This record gives sequence, C-alpha cells and structure tokens, in this order.
Amino acid sequence: MRSNHPALNANRSKLETYILKSLAEEENFQKYRQYIHFPKDFLENFIKKCVDDYCLDKKAQRLKNFLDISLDSFQVLVHSAIRDSTKVVKDRSGNVSLWLDEFCRRLGDVLDLPRSDLKSIEHQETRDVEFLKEAMSKALDPVLENLKKDFAGVDMGPFQRKPHKILAEQLSGCWEQCPFCKAVCTNTIFNHDGDHSLSFHRPQATTGFHWYKTNHLVTDICSSLVASNCSIVLGEDHKIPYKNYRDAGPRYSKWSITPDTSVQSYWKWFVCHFRAELESQHCGKFEGKGEIPSQWKQITKQDVLSELEKQF
Repeated sequence: MRSNHPALNANRSKLETYILKSLAEEENFQKYRQYIHFPKDFLENFIKKCVDDYCLDKKAQRLKNFLDISLDSFQVLVHSAIRDSTKVVKDRSGNVSLWLDEFCRRLGDVLDLPRSDLKSIEHQETRDVEFLKEAMSKALDPVLENLKKDFAGVDMGPFQRKPHKILAEQLSGCWEQCPFCKAVCTNTIFNHDGDHSLSFHRPQATTGFHWYKTNHLVTDICSSLVASNCSIVLGEDHKIPYKNYRDAGPRYSKWSITPDTSVQSYWKWFVCHFRAELESQHCGKFEGKGEIPSQWKQITKQDVLSELEKQF
C-alpha cells in the first residue's frame, strides 16, 4: 500500500506537502488549527484516512482482495502440511502423535498452533492417518469459505497493529515545534543530535503573536525577525533581541533559525484567506505593523496548489 499510495510512498516531507494540499482544497480553518497546534495527531489522522480510503474503497475492495489472497495462500500451506505430515508418518510407520508433531512444526512459522491444544485428538483412538488427513482437509475448506464471506464486510478493526499506526511510525521523525510559529522540525530522526531546524517558517500570526502592547498580529516570519532589530518580549522588564533568541531559554536555545526573508506563498495565501478567523481566534487585527502586504492578497488558491504540485 505504501508504495502505491502517492501520499505515503516517499518521506515525511512529501507527506507534509500532500497534507498542505489537502488542507488548501478543503479550506477548513478548524483542521488548520489542529495541524498547526497538534501536528503529530493530525499526521496520524491524515494517514488513517489515506489507509481507510485506499483499503476500504468499495469499488477496488483492496482489503478484501488482500485478505482473500492471503487466505488462499494459507489454505495451500495447510493442505501441504496435511499432505506432508501424512507422508512422514507413513514413511516412518508412525502414529497420530507423530502426525500432529509434524503438522504443528510445518505451520509454526505462519500459525500460532500450540501442540498441547491438539492432545484431545490423540485420545480419540484414531490410528488411520489417512482418515485423519481426509477429515482435516474436509473440515478446513468450509471454515475458509465462511471466512471469505466474512471478509465482504471487514474493516481495519480486527488488525492487532493498525496499519496507519505502523505507517505513522515509519513516516515519523522529530516533532519539536518552532517556539514562535510552531512549524515542525524537519529532521527525520526522533531525539536527534544537534539543533532543530526547518526550511520555511510561517508568519507568526498563524500562532497568535501580537506586536508588543498592541492587538496587531505579526505577519513577519521568525527567520526575518532574527535578522531585524526587533526584540522578544518575555516580560515587562525582560526583552531579548531576536538576534539573540537562544538566550530566551531552553525552548529557544535548541533551535537554529537562519536569517531569511522569504515566505512561502502558501502561508501568505493562508493569512489572507483566513484573515477573519485568525483575527477572531487570536483577538487581534492585521493593522499597523501587522498590515498584510498588498502583494499577498494577489495570491490565489490555485497559485499555492500549483506551487505544491511542483514538489511532487
């Protein structure tokens, strides 16, 4: 499935691009909120939806087909174990006990079948292994047919390890978020050495930052602010130049924020498109120092989708 699903067949960076594309297409502000503030949970839920859509598609019936094929393979293995166990017993002039030993051994890699569970068969005074072979074969087929019927309405519930959780682990990495804009560190290794970093920061208005003693939301990005003469206000008498952001404490000291004034078109569009929602959520206004640049307002949804498409 991972190799066939476009959102899951590469790395987390590509998956993030698909997430951003999906969010832009839906234009659901509440989903954006979850993505910004709870990225790990959002990613897992997004993967779950991808898995469910892919596996439970009514037309393709991929999960049912997969289970049917797996069951057919299992049926071949069991019949082979029955046949081979019978041959060994006949060659050695063995008994039912030997047959059961051989049967369990041959299926040990594919089936959890404790030998002790079959002791009752030994006590039935069955000496004809050919009869045992035929009885086992005859009993197996209707059981498998009933299972195939059950597969018609199967979902992901019976899986002991949920496929979406396995994929989420494979596509995981560092989940530390920028202390300013909450963008996630792009390192693919959890608990990695060195600083946290990312390619593109977001306008700080996305997480509700205001300019000091105003209700004006900050449209600047972290990487442009660290190149400015602005300060981080940690308290009435506690201000630190953005250039020295690492001195603000542990949350900040482990981040490498390189001076850069470029802003992705995506987040420019997001700020413009959800202006009212951001102002309401963060009790602020895009006014004064937080005025949205006029160029941002020219960016369309199609522009950002086209930009994302180039990354696939």
